[in-house]
Amino acid sequence: MNVDKSWLEEYNKKKSIMCPENSLEKYFTDSEIAGCKIDTLEFGTLKITSGDIVACDPTACLDHNISPFFDKFPTGEFKVTASIVVDEQEEMDSKIAVVRIKFTDNAPVTYREALYGNEDLSEIESQGDFFGIIVDTGLAAFMDRDAYDKLAARLTKEEEQNEDFDAYTDIYSQELEKSAKDNPKYQYPDGDWANIKISDKNNAVLFSSPYGEGYYPVYVAEDKDGKICQLLIQFIDVELTDDEEEE
Repeated sequence: MNVDKSWLEEYNKKKSIMCPENSLEKYFTDSEIAGCKIDTLEFGTLKITSGDIVACDPTACLDHNISPFFDKFPTGEFKVTASIVVDEQEEMDSKIAVVRIKFTDNAPVTYREALYGNEDLSEIESQGDFFGIIVDTGLAAFMDRDAYDKLAARLTKEEEQNEDFDAYTDIYSQELEKSAKDNPKYQYPDGDWANIKISDKNNAVLFSSPYGEGYYPVYVAEDKDGKICQLLIQFIDVELTDDEEEE
């Protein structure tokens, strides 16, 4: 994606503060953070064919005119993993904290928010400020731009043929329920995540946002050489939540 030069210059000045307030890597390496038990859960793999990645609420992808992030990502098939804040009393009440696409085994050194290239960067003033993606229905997704285009075309066709068509009810809920049946760990019977086929070459990974609708930040992780190694969406910062509760 072509980005305006002046916007990119401003972004490069501010990207160091457009980062998570606490480490994201330990959500995938530590068994406990701020007194909370942490586990990981594999969501399968995601096929990246164009190198352009879309993160969105899949039920509203026709309403918000979603674009891919301006970064170009590696192509291939990559593992998608969730970090789970475990409820030790009731496993199904465990919550997805972070979801990660891992492109390489290189360790992340820096994080910066994944953006589209048209945001008003004057809104960013201090570390922890972010724009985030819009989640309307408590469901988010990662997919390649090619998958998004195919999914949007399918939804458009379904809506044209059936005025009562509802993407969540008619497509996603069925995929989520099947996933919960096949992979019950940390899932309610109606499902908390699913890896769905879009075409022979593309798929999408869907997952629930634990606190429902809102704006959630997506971060690009770079290794010591400045190469992209991960893309992550954060729903929960247990350290920040713990600090807020103490106040």
